[in-house]
Amino acid sequence: MTGRLDMALVNDVQEVARVIDRLEEFGAANGIPTEQSLRFGMALDELITNIVSYGLKDRRDGTITLAIEHRDGVLHAELADDGPPFDPLATNTVPPQGDIETREVGGLGLTLVKSFMDRLDYRRVDGFNRLTMEMKLKAA
Repeated sequence: MTGRLDMALVNDVQEVARVIDRLEEFGAANGIPTEQSLRFGMALDELITNIVSYGLKDRRDGTITLAIEHRDGVLHAELADDGPPFDPLATNTVPPQGDIETREVGGLGLTLVKSFMDRLDYRRVDGFNRLTMEMKLKAA
């Protein structure tokens, strides 16, 4: 079974809710197990929130695109933005240490993204950050 979802997003964190809604519809239409769809959604939430909050901060313009494809038992996605170059795979993603009251903020989101995906690839092409993600689907 093959399915594809393409979205153009505005530079607003509220877009995350629209992405999650569309991902739920896409998952249901393509027989994607709910747990895996939720994990994929959590990863997209983290990545899109970071793009809007940091990569495109203080910009009204800004281009963000998302393409998701279900092919051969794998969810593939490419998330692209025209913010400054940023390779999320090159950042140190050591899980935070200590209890929630005393540990430093940050570090957990990209750690989760990396743990949820079976493959991640970053490249900078034609002025865009392009993050490709893959998650192998397991039978429900």
